[in-house]
Amino acid sequence: MGFEKLNTDIMSGDDCDFFISYSSSDKDTVKKIVEVLENIYHIKCWFQDKDSRADYVDEITRAIESAKAFLVFISPNSAKSANVKNEVHHAAQWNEEHEDYTVLPIVLDQNDTKLTSTVYKWFNFNLGRFNRLEYDSSDSIDALVLKILEQAKIEIIDDAVRTSLYHHTDSEAKRLKAQNEVMLEFSRELLDKTITSDSIVLDIGCSDGQYIMMQLEKRQYKCMLGIDIDESQIALANEKYGSEKNTFIACDALSEDFDDILSDYLDDHDARSFDVITITALILHIDKPVELLKTLKRFLGRTGRIIIQEEDDGANVVHPSSRFYDLAFRIWADSKESGDRHCARKIPDYLKKAGYSKMTLSKCGISNVGMSDEHKAALWDIYFNYNLWLAADEGIFYHLSETMKKLEEYKGMYEKYKEQYDKGETFVQLGFYLFTAGK
Repeated sequence: MGFEKLNTDIMSGDDCDFFISYSSSDKDTVKKIVEVLENIYHIKCWFQDKDSRADYVDEITRAIESAKAFLVFISPNSAKSANVKNEVHHAAQWNEEHEDYTVLPIVLDQNDTKLTSTVYKWFNFNLGRFNRLEYDSSDSIDALVLKILEQAKIEIIDDAVRTSLYHHTDSEAKRLKAQNEVMLEFSRELLDKTITSDSIVLDIGCSDGQYIMMQLEKRQYKCMLGIDIDESQIALANEKYGSEKNTFIACDALSEDFDDILSDYLDDHDARSFDVITITALILHIDKPVELLKTLKRFLGRTGRIIIQEEDDGANVVHPSSRFYDLAFRIWADSKESGDRHCARKIPDYLKKAGYSKMTLSKCGISNVGMSDEHKAALWDIYFNYNLWLAADEGIFYHLSETMKKLEEYKGMYEKYKEQYDKGETFVQLGFYLFTAGK
């Protein structure tokens, strides 16, 4: 029923940043959130086994009062928990006496985030005056954690972690360049069928513009708008590719400004909608993919198509299998820039929730079979080359000491497996997916 907190010793109240109140039935979800708080943002959490709490009620009380904030995860399970209600009652009373004390309800119930059900009457009565956060399984945990830290007025020192942008470091830029070369061939046939001389194209997450311009090279199209949150990348895009035909604008696609930017662009081009919308290796990095897709659907033409290229490590296949490749995938999965490593499998669900139809999985998996030597080298560079240890030097891993041990082992095997790959003795398939959908 219950489960242990991340630190096995009972934490004293003075050591605690956040007191975590939850039902043990929600342990899997809450544990993931607490792990991000503790392991990435170094927030100390009181996260204790529910079944043993009655043995030290006084310690729990002191922990609630000593914490900087009280987080309660609300669900149908916690609504029935006497332990959770007792903790909430004490935290709410403590807040009345100490105005700086943060009480933060976080709603896990996807079916009733507004808490209208009668099962939540007690929570509404006791917590109605506090700001409330909502968490859906399709949202990113990192985005929720940032909102929690903001509500608790805890400053984030490491701005690189806060923005979690996927193209900041040199190693990631080099890896993405190799990925672009391989992905271009992967999507070529679909783009040939989709983009015409009259097409107005929108590319979300365009970075420095290189990939979308590679896609559009030698193709006839009317005009293109590229959007990216990173102003420095947009500056590079405009410097390299900006023209009357190609426009690049810095904007957060989840911000209130996004609608106005798209509307103004269409007005300037005497158009009502976009014919083609492309998104490549971006959704795995954003916190509200369904919200973004809903917005894009409003701007997609009646006969237009949205094209989404994403990754999923579940479709990575290597033969003969070895610890070398397993280590490579594990090391990249620990990168702060890697995003949701099982994102692609969720795309159909995201599209359905956003109201799209005519969904198609156009392609799944990129392998080295039949590739030119140049493309084989590019495929290798996506996951397996020196960028792994360059990335370690840049400190972009969540669990740096543990990952460095894996990396040392990986380095020791590198030459052997690289030689086998170059000789064509190894089959490698990487889990890239290509989806399309319409209105």
